[in-house]
Amino acid sequence: MLEKGRLGTRALATLTFMMVVGDMMMIYPSVITSYAKQNAWICALIGVPIGMLLMAMFLKLGKAYPDKNLIAISRSILGFWPGTLVGCFYLYFFVIGASTHTREVGDFMTTQLFQYTPIRVIILLFVIAVSWGVYNGIESMGRSSELLMPVLVLCFCLVPKIDTSNIKPFMDTDVVSIAQGILVSVIYPVGETIPILMLLPYTSSQGHRNRDLIMAAGLGNLLLASLVTIAILVLGAFLTQHNIYASFILMQKISIGDFFQRIEALMASVWLISTYFKAMVYLYAFTIGIAELFKLKRYIFLILPSSMLVFAFANLVAPGVTFIIITVVPYWVDWDTTVGILLPGILLLIHVFKARVNHIKLRS
Repeated sequence: MLEKGRLGTRALATLTFMMVVGDMMMIYPSVITSYAKQNAWICALIGVPIGMLLMAMFLKLGKAYPDKNLIAISRSILGFWPGTLVGCFYLYFFVIGASTHTREVGDFMTTQLFQYTPIRVIILLFVIAVSWGVYNGIESMGRSSELLMPVLVLCFCLVPKIDTSNIKPFMDTDVVSIAQGILVSVIYPVGETIPILMLLPYTSSQGHRNRDLIMAAGLGNLLLASLVTIAILVLGAFLTQHNIYASFILMQKISIGDFFQRIEALMASVWLISTYFKAMVYLYAFTIGIAELFKLKRYIFLILPSSMLVFAFANLVAPGVTFIIITVVPYWVDWDTTVGILLPGILLLIHVFKARVNHIKLRS
């Protein structure tokens, strides 16, 4: 087996929560509000149970092949060459995902906190930290995620600033926009946890594992829904939509007793931690997927070239944050839908069909 370390169920659930929250903690309110306006909080809440069902689908696919990761599962279901093609598509998604998360960190840090620092320096430091985490193995990733679990109760310090008129009028958005908002509430937080299927074979198989992972996905999505609701109630739909870092703006408005205030740097640290773990899982999925694709016995020596590839892509994926918002985000939904819903759903349907056919043959 490529990975000799083993993840505990709690550590995997924590990583799942981190991946659901991930980079979405900062940009999710503005993205979903751009579709559903002041009704975005309704779409976000509807997306919580649907996201849990999507995670259950991932786990059902992984349970059918408990000793195989996503690349091996694709080959087992579709055959060698079609499965290899699907596996390459997922590997491309993993490396671009890791690169995009890295670029988001660079853009945020250089526009909000370190305006005079070259973005390549931020990206390089982040890639070094991510690659070091992958180098230390899956057990270290899981245990460190438990230690650095973010505490996000700070958002509820904004309750005195809530204005309920910001969510009126109700349901005045057209059906298409509401449907798009619900899709975003499912596919962005939970659909992007598809790399979990690269970790399942190296996780202790306990009876409550699936339950814990589904609950972690639901709690993470519920947290994001709460963040969207508070953002709309405090800032209003217009400001939430047009501030890409709406959560960062929210933290600037916290003021308790004129001494507990301006804690946006703490919010940035929490976001940086969750994004770090998401990027680390994506890089790990890419490196171990390459090793699986070429039937290698070790993946450690792939970490350095993979990290260099992520660094290069992070600098090339977009010229700036404006390009990401205007050009990348509208099409990223379609990409996430393909890799997070369509392809896993097709793989699961083909598996069920093959199992039925084999069962009929055995009976006859």
